[in-house]
Amino acid sequence: MTAYVREFSQLSAMDANTVTTVLGKLNFEIFVLTAAHQNRRSGQIVCWVVPATIIPQLPRILVGIGRMSFTRELIEMSQGFALNLLGKDQWPWVAHFGFRSGREIDKFAALPHERGVTGSPILSGTVGYLECRVRSVFDAGAGAHLFYLADVIEGRIVSDQSPLCLHDLPELLPPQDLATMQRLLEYDAQCNLALFSKHSRRQPA
Repeated sequence: MTAYVREFSQLSAMDANTVTTVLGKLNFEIFVLTAAHQNRRSGQIVCWVVPATIIPQLPRILVGIGRMSFTRELIEMSQGFALNLLGKDQWPWVAHFGFRSGREIDKFAALPHERGVTGSPILSGTVGYLECRVRSVFDAGAGAHLFYLADVIEGRIVSDQSPLCLHDLPELLPPQDLATMQRLLEYDAQCNLALFSKHSRRQPA
């Protein structure tokens, strides 16, 4: 049997800008996703988080995570994670959790937090948090994120402040942080595009 990977064509600059504008209308609330295994812990910024059920008694979440991140490795080992929803006054955490890998530093060393039921760090002072157990993992293919479907086993609202959203960052981040974020996003996009191009061909099953 032979499997086929659908050929893709890149959008024109005009079409890409139009699509980006449409997607820019979405809120994209910003979370710090945390995970721990044994004596290792880490956290990263995520904004691809959506509810995956309408049943209140069986809450589930779908979250997209870069496949090369250290936090994802900890999720694979622990099969659990926490989602900490940031408030607007916590914009400095975007750089803290988004610009360096947990392989290099302990991101929680100077931040107030506690250990959740999954073992994941729960940050203090956020809008709220969810603790999750992995149910399934969906691989969207080379160059794309991994998507984790998880059962929500614990959750709490901590404050009534407004959540931090992706569209807030241009107004809140210092220029140097905004430039660093843009550079990292462009680098990731180019790496992902290269992988898409490499694997967009007929492959044996």
